[in-house]
Amino acid sequence: GLLHVEVFRQRLLDEFELEAIVTPPKVPYRIRYLESKNYKRPPGAPEEEVIEDLTDWPEQGHRFKVLEPMVDVRILAPMEYAGSIMELTKRKRGIKIRTKPVDEHIWLFTAAMPWADVVTDFHDDLKSTTAGYASFDVSEADPPQQEADLVKVELLLNSEVVDPLAFVCHRDAAQSQARVVCQKLQEVLPRQQFVTVIQAKADGRFIASARIRAYRKDVLTKAGKTVGGGDISRKKKLLQKQKKGKKRQQSTGKVQLSQAAFNSVISRS
Repeated sequence: GLLHVEVFRQRLLDEFELEAIVTPPKVPYRIRYLESKNYKRPPGAPEEEVIEDLTDWPEQGHRFKVLEPMVDVRILAPMEYAGSIMELTKRKRGIKIRTKPVDEHIWLFTAAMPWADVVTDFHDDLKSTTAGYASFDVSEADPPQQEADLVKVELLLNSEVVDPLAFVCHRDAAQSQARVVCQKLQEVLPRQQFVTVIQAKADGRFIASARIRAYRKDVLTKAGKTVGGGDISRKKKLLQKQKKGKKRQQSTGKVQLSQAAFNSVISRS
Protein backbone atom coordinates (compact mmCIF):
# COMPACT_ATOMS: atom_id res chain seq x y z
CA GLY A 1 0.00 0.00 0.00
CA LEU A 2 0.93 3.69 -0.09
CA LEU A 3 2.00 3.57 3.57
CA HIS A 4 4.67 0.96 2.78
CA VAL A 5 5.78 3.01 -0.22
CA GLU A 6 6.18 6.09 1.96
CA VAL A 7 8.20 4.11 4.53
CA PHE A 8 10.42 2.82 1.71
CA ARG A 9 10.98 6.35 0.38
CA GLN A 10 11.80 7.69 3.84
CA ARG A 11 14.34 4.92 4.51
CA LEU A 12 16.06 5.63 1.20
CA LEU A 13 16.27 9.29 2.17
CA ASP A 14 17.47 8.66 5.75
CA GLU A 15 19.97 5.87 5.05
CA PHE A 16 21.27 6.69 1.55
CA GLU A 17 20.23 10.34 1.06
CA LEU A 18 18.33 9.39 -2.09
CA GLU A 19 15.13 11.22 -2.98
CA ALA A 20 12.83 8.74 -4.78
CA ILE A 21 9.63 9.65 -6.61
CA VAL A 22 7.07 6.84 -6.88
CA THR A 23 4.91 7.18 -9.98
CA PRO A 24 1.70 5.24 -10.77
CA PRO A 25 2.43 1.59 -11.66
CA LYS A 26 2.50 0.56 -15.31
CA VAL A 27 -0.13 -1.86 -16.61
CA PRO A 28 0.24 -3.68 -19.96
CA TYR A 29 -2.72 -2.96 -22.26
CA ARG A 30 -3.16 -4.85 -25.52
CA ILE A 31 -4.23 -2.54 -28.35
CA ARG A 32 -5.96 -3.96 -31.44
CA TYR A 33 -6.20 -1.47 -34.28
CA LEU A 34 -9.31 -1.40 -36.47
CA GLU A 35 -9.74 -0.20 -40.03
CA SER A 36 -10.47 3.50 -40.35
CA LYS A 37 -11.42 5.63 -43.35
CA ASN A 38 -10.03 8.81 -41.79
CA TYR A 39 -6.68 7.39 -40.71
CA LYS A 40 -4.58 4.72 -42.38
CA ARG A 41 -1.76 3.07 -40.50
CA PRO A 42 1.72 3.09 -42.08
CA PRO A 43 2.62 0.03 -44.17
CA GLY A 44 4.07 -2.74 -42.04
CA ALA A 45 2.70 -1.29 -38.78
CA PRO A 46 1.48 -4.02 -36.41
CA GLU A 47 -2.26 -4.53 -36.09
CA GLU A 48 -1.80 -5.36 -32.41
CA GLU A 49 0.67 -4.19 -29.77
CA VAL A 50 1.14 -4.13 -25.99
CA ILE A 51 1.46 -0.72 -24.39
CA GLU A 52 2.78 -0.03 -20.89
CA ASP A 53 3.96 3.55 -21.29
CA LEU A 54 0.93 5.82 -21.72
CA THR A 55 2.92 8.16 -23.98
CA ASP A 56 2.50 5.39 -26.59
CA TRP A 57 -1.30 5.37 -26.26
CA PRO A 58 -3.03 5.76 -29.66
CA GLU A 59 -3.85 9.33 -30.55
CA GLN A 60 -7.35 10.62 -31.08
CA GLY A 61 -8.70 9.59 -34.48
CA HIS A 62 -7.47 6.02 -34.36
CA ARG A 63 -10.02 3.22 -34.12
CA PHE A 64 -8.94 0.49 -31.75
CA LYS A 65 -10.01 -1.94 -29.05
CA VAL A 66 -8.36 -2.26 -25.65
CA LEU A 67 -7.84 -5.51 -23.77
CA GLU A 68 -6.83 -5.07 -20.14
CA PRO A 69 -5.21 -7.71 -17.88
CA MET A 70 -7.51 -9.45 -15.40
CA VAL A 71 -6.71 -11.19 -12.11
CA ASP A 72 -8.59 -13.48 -9.76
CA VAL A 73 -8.78 -11.93 -6.30
CA ARG A 74 -9.34 -13.94 -3.11
CA ILE A 75 -10.17 -12.08 0.08
CA LEU A 76 -10.39 -13.47 3.61
CA ALA A 77 -12.23 -11.24 6.07
CA PRO A 78 -14.67 -11.35 9.01
CA MET A 79 -18.24 -11.83 7.86
CA GLU A 80 -19.43 -8.52 9.38
CA TYR A 81 -17.52 -6.68 6.63
CA ALA A 82 -19.22 -8.60 3.82
CA GLY A 83 -21.36 -5.69 2.64
CA SER A 84 -18.44 -3.23 2.55
CA ILE A 85 -16.19 -5.71 0.70
CA MET A 86 -18.87 -6.44 -1.91
CA GLU A 87 -19.42 -2.71 -2.46
CA LEU A 88 -15.66 -2.08 -2.81
CA THR A 89 -15.25 -4.99 -5.24
CA LYS A 90 -18.07 -3.71 -7.46
CA ARG A 91 -16.63 -0.18 -7.37
CA LYS A 92 -13.34 -1.62 -8.61
CA ARG A 93 -15.21 -3.21 -11.56
CA GLY A 94 -15.13 -6.70 -10.08
CA ILE A 95 -17.18 -9.45 -11.77
CA LYS A 96 -18.07 -13.06 -10.94
CA ILE A 97 -18.24 -12.14 -7.26
CA ARG A 98 -18.76 -15.15 -4.97
CA THR A 99 -18.73 -15.71 -1.22
CA LYS A 100 -18.02 -18.85 0.78
CA PRO A 101 -17.99 -19.24 4.57
CA VAL A 102 -14.72 -20.66 5.91
CA ASP A 103 -15.97 -20.91 9.50
CA GLU A 104 -18.54 -19.14 11.64
CA HIS A 105 -16.53 -15.90 11.62
CA ILE A 106 -14.45 -15.78 8.41
CA TRP A 107 -15.72 -15.62 4.82
CA LEU A 108 -13.87 -16.11 1.54
CA PHE A 109 -14.67 -13.60 -1.22
CA THR A 110 -13.59 -14.28 -4.81
CA ALA A 111 -13.89 -12.08 -7.88
CA ALA A 112 -12.28 -11.33 -11.23
CA MET A 113 -10.97 -7.78 -11.34
CA PRO A 114 -8.96 -5.57 -13.69
CA TRP A 115 -5.31 -5.55 -12.64
CA ALA A 116 -5.20 -1.76 -13.04
CA ASP A 117 -7.78 -1.36 -10.25
CA VAL A 118 -5.99 -3.81 -7.96
CA VAL A 119 -2.40 -2.63 -8.33
CA THR A 120 -3.10 1.01 -7.44
CA ASP A 121 -5.05 1.55 -4.21
CA PHE A 122 -7.13 -1.62 -3.68
CA HIS A 123 -4.91 -2.73 -0.78
CA ASP A 124 -5.37 0.57 1.08
CA ASP A 125 -9.12 0.70 0.43
CA LEU A 126 -9.59 -2.91 1.58
CA LYS A 127 -7.64 -2.36 4.79
CA SER A 128 -9.57 0.85 5.47
CA THR A 129 -12.92 -0.84 4.78
CA THR A 130 -12.23 -3.81 7.07
CA ALA A 131 -10.29 -2.00 9.83
CA GLY A 132 -7.19 -3.93 8.77
CA TYR A 133 -8.66 -7.42 9.32
CA ALA A 134 -8.84 -8.49 5.65
CA SER A 135 -6.09 -10.13 3.64
CA PHE A 136 -6.03 -10.95 -0.06
CA ASP A 137 -3.96 -12.51 -2.84
CA VAL A 138 -4.20 -12.52 -6.62
CA SER A 139 -3.52 -14.87 -9.53
CA GLU A 140 -3.87 -14.58 -13.28
CA ALA A 141 -7.47 -14.87 -14.43
CA ASP A 142 -8.79 -17.16 -17.15
CA PRO A 143 -8.98 -15.60 -19.70
CA PRO A 144 -6.08 -13.33 -18.70
CA GLN A 145 -7.40 -10.35 -20.67
CA GLN A 146 -10.78 -8.76 -21.22
CA GLU A 147 -12.03 -6.12 -23.64
CA ALA A 148 -12.96 -2.87 -21.90
CA ASP A 149 -14.11 0.63 -22.83
CA LEU A 150 -11.07 2.51 -21.53
CA VAL A 151 -9.88 6.06 -22.11
CA LYS A 152 -6.63 7.88 -21.40
CA VAL A 153 -6.94 10.98 -19.21
CA GLU A 154 -4.20 13.59 -19.54
CA LEU A 155 -3.37 16.17 -16.87
CA LEU A 156 -2.26 19.66 -17.90
CA LEU A 157 -0.66 22.36 -15.76
CA ASN A 158 -1.00 25.81 -17.34
CA SER A 159 -1.82 24.19 -20.70
CA GLU A 160 1.29 21.97 -20.60
CA VAL A 161 0.73 18.20 -20.65
CA VAL A 162 2.39 16.39 -17.72
CA ASP A 163 2.89 12.82 -19.00
CA PRO A 164 3.72 11.17 -15.62
CA LEU A 165 0.31 12.23 -14.25
CA ALA A 166 -1.71 10.62 -17.07
CA PHE A 167 -3.86 7.60 -16.26
CA VAL A 168 -6.26 5.17 -17.92
CA CYS A 169 -9.70 4.37 -16.55
CA HIS A 170 -13.14 3.21 -17.67
CA ARG A 171 -14.86 5.78 -19.85
CA ASP A 172 -17.89 6.02 -17.53
CA ALA A 173 -15.64 6.94 -14.57
CA ALA A 174 -13.30 9.31 -16.44
CA GLN A 175 -14.96 12.57 -15.46
CA SER A 176 -15.46 11.69 -11.78
CA GLN A 177 -11.89 10.42 -11.37
CA ALA A 178 -10.50 13.43 -13.23
CA ARG A 179 -12.33 15.77 -10.87
CA VAL A 180 -10.90 13.94 -7.85
CA VAL A 181 -7.36 14.19 -9.22
CA CYS A 182 -7.75 17.90 -10.05
CA GLN A 183 -9.07 18.64 -6.55
CA LYS A 184 -6.24 16.69 -4.91
CA LEU A 185 -3.62 18.44 -7.04
CA GLN A 186 -5.19 21.75 -6.08
CA GLU A 187 -4.56 20.85 -2.42
CA VAL A 188 -1.00 19.50 -2.71
CA LEU A 189 0.68 21.63 -5.40
CA PRO A 190 2.58 24.63 -4.00
CA ARG A 191 1.12 28.08 -4.50
CA GLN A 192 3.09 30.22 -6.97
CA GLN A 193 3.47 33.88 -7.85
CA PHE A 194 1.20 33.11 -10.80
CA VAL A 195 -2.14 31.33 -11.22
CA THR A 196 -1.82 27.57 -11.71
CA VAL A 197 -4.54 26.11 -13.93
CA ILE A 198 -5.08 22.35 -13.58
CA GLN A 199 -7.02 20.63 -16.38
CA ALA A 200 -7.93 17.05 -17.23
CA LYS A 201 -8.46 16.07 -20.86
CA ALA A 202 -9.92 12.94 -22.46
CA ASP A 203 -11.06 12.22 -26.02
CA GLY A 204 -9.90 15.66 -27.09
CA ARG A 205 -12.05 17.61 -24.64
CA PHE A 206 -11.58 19.00 -21.14
CA ILE A 207 -13.58 17.09 -18.52
CA ALA A 208 -12.38 18.68 -15.25
CA SER A 209 -10.40 21.65 -14.03
CA ALA A 210 -9.23 23.52 -10.94
CA ARG A 211 -7.24 26.67 -10.19
CA ILE A 212 -4.65 27.57 -7.58
CA ARG A 213 -4.70 31.28 -6.81
CA ALA A 214 -1.46 33.23 -7.03
CA TYR A 215 0.23 35.00 -4.19
CA ARG A 216 -0.64 38.67 -4.32
CA LYS A 217 1.85 41.40 -3.55
CA ASP A 218 0.46 44.76 -2.50
CA VAL A 219 2.07 47.00 -5.14
CA LEU A 220 0.13 50.04 -3.91
CA THR A 221 2.05 50.15 -0.63
CA LYS A 222 5.77 50.84 -0.32
CA ALA A 223 7.63 51.34 2.97
CA GLY A 224 4.28 51.59 4.74
CA LYS A 225 3.04 54.41 2.53
CA THR A 226 0.46 54.39 -0.24
CA VAL A 227 2.01 54.81 -3.66
CA GLY A 228 0.64 57.64 -5.76
CA GLY A 229 -1.32 59.26 -2.98
CA GLY A 230 -4.72 60.09 -4.38
CA ASP A 231 -3.72 59.66 -8.03
CA ILE A 232 -6.07 56.87 -9.19
CA SER A 233 -4.51 56.70 -12.67
CA ARG A 234 -1.06 55.79 -11.24
CA LYS A 235 -2.64 53.11 -9.05
CA LYS A 236 -4.38 51.59 -12.05
CA LYS A 237 -1.11 51.66 -13.99
CA LEU A 238 0.70 49.74 -11.21
CA LEU A 239 -2.07 47.13 -10.96
CA GLN A 240 -2.11 46.70 -14.74
CA LYS A 241 1.67 46.22 -14.75
CA GLN A 242 1.38 43.57 -12.02
CA LYS A 243 -1.36 41.78 -13.96
CA LYS A 244 0.80 41.62 -17.12
CA GLY A 245 3.76 40.31 -15.12
CA LYS A 246 1.71 37.51 -13.58
CA LYS A 247 0.34 36.58 -16.99
CA ARG A 248 3.88 36.37 -18.37
CA GLN A 249 4.98 34.24 -15.40
CA GLN A 250 2.02 31.90 -15.93
CA SER A 251 3.12 31.18 -19.51
CA THR A 252 6.78 30.56 -18.63
CA GLY A 253 6.75 29.43 -14.98
CA LYS A 254 7.22 25.80 -14.00
CA VAL A 255 5.32 23.94 -11.26
CA GLN A 256 7.39 21.57 -9.12
CA LEU A 257 5.77 18.14 -8.67
CA SER A 258 6.06 16.41 -5.30
CA GLN A 259 5.35 12.83 -4.26
CA ALA A 260 1.92 13.97 -3.06
CA ALA A 261 1.07 14.97 -6.64
CA PHE A 262 1.76 11.43 -7.91
CA ASN A 263 -0.19 9.97 -4.97
CA SER A 264 -3.18 11.99 -6.19
CA VAL A 265 -3.20 9.88 -9.35
CA ILE A 266 -2.43 6.58 -7.61
CA SER A 267 -5.32 6.93 -5.12
CA ARG A 268 -7.93 8.69 -7.24
CA SER A 269 -11.03 6.63 -6.38
